[in-house]
Amino acid sequence: MDEEDEYIENTWTYISLCGEPTLYEGLRFAKDLIIANVCLRLIIQCISMPHNVRHSLSLVLGSFLLYYNIGWALTWIFGLTIGTYLLIFLLSIFTKKSRGFFISFCVIVFLLSCEIYLINPKTWQQIRGIQMIVAMKVISVAIELDRNLYKQMLNPLEFGGYVLCPANCILGPWISFHSYDQYLHVKFLTRRWIKIIFVNLFISMVFLVLSNCIVPWYIDDNVTKWLTAYRDAQAFRMSHYFVSSMSIVSMISAGFGLTNDCHSDIQVTKPLYIELPRSLVQVVIFWNIPMHQWLKNYVFKTCQPYGQFISILTTYAVSSLLHGFNFQFSAVLLSIGTFSYVEYNFRYKVALALEVCCLANPCVKQCDHKYKKNSFLAVFVNTLFSILTIIHLAYLGVMFEASFSVQESGYSFYHTVNKWENLNYFSHALAAFMYLIYLMM
Repeated sequence: MDEEDEYIENTWTYISLCGEPTLYEGLRFAKDLIIANVCLRLIIQCISMPHNVRHSLSLVLGSFLLYYNIGWALTWIFGLTIGTYLLIFLLSIFTKKSRGFFISFCVIVFLLSCEIYLINPKTWQQIRGIQMIVAMKVISVAIELDRNLYKQMLNPLEFGGYVLCPANCILGPWISFHSYDQYLHVKFLTRRWIKIIFVNLFISMVFLVLSNCIVPWYIDDNVTKWLTAYRDAQAFRMSHYFVSSMSIVSMISAGFGLTNDCHSDIQVTKPLYIELPRSLVQVVIFWNIPMHQWLKNYVFKTCQPYGQFISILTTYAVSSLLHGFNFQFSAVLLSIGTFSYVEYNFRYKVALALEVCCLANPCVKQCDHKYKKNSFLAVFVNTLFSILTIIHLAYLGVMFEASFSVQESGYSFYHTVNKWENLNYFSHALAAFMYLIYLMM
């Protein structure tokens, strides 16, 4: 056996040894989501039931799914759900305004208190994502009440069914109450539904194997620190694509995100736009599309009267707070906010000076630039910015590479600083340099 044959054999041995247990655990996790949500869809599909009974069914199945996954930590989810409903109800007696602000403040304080004082780190890491989804739903309801988007206050069954819906209580994505209520009344029964579930399940398993087995293997440890950073960041991104794809599986299994003719209209992320990015701005948009829409509708637009920079800073601050009192998440999110703001304005000045189509977002309507998107100059400039964005992603994503014990208990301040120090704070220095050039242009 020559060296090439031996290399191929060792490669397949490694992939099989890593891939089999990875797929087993992934499918075992998917099984629970699919069973709970298919039950919800089949009951709704086959049995005619009153409005509140539908919401009660969603509440019960969601509670069982949560208990099966996180055990008695479920009480913290119930506490946040019941507490916020009572607070919204009491606020609604005295005022029809500012409920969104008060609920947002109280929810964020509660989340930070849980993380710092009330819940041990391992339990918090287990329920942090679930609590964030609950918080987003609760805040959106309070703000929409302020905007008079409901005919009346939601009753407890509607509120509980929405917040604890099995379709998105574990992995998300966030959807509005109106979308949730509409999906509960959609009826279909076609083979296409099963096909869509299995296609998305296959996609999610591919990303899981890429994250755990393929990406860590194809770049060795004994290469440059930037290639290692890119590898670790890409492995993290693949795990995000897995979670996003699995959340679609969960939604589709419940019949959510499907039209009456059984076509999917839900998107959570766009991997191609992230792996081959035009700009950091687009990465932010396509990383988690539902959360981007939530932040845009309920935070950014609310802060727009105070200026663009304040709106962006507040949006990323709220996002980091919803993720918890975690220096790593806060540092990464606020850095992305700063980098994307600098990039957006810098590219605007470059496009204006060179008359080239190189804005952070591509021209949607008729392009007024002298050098259109397909011109050599536009392709060259946009390619440079794409390379810089890939470097930023490696710099920011390397933060999430750590041992299992660190991931389980949370990332520390020193972990974050050491990772960036190893890369000489390159992206922060580059953003500062770009901002200085922007001021001089």
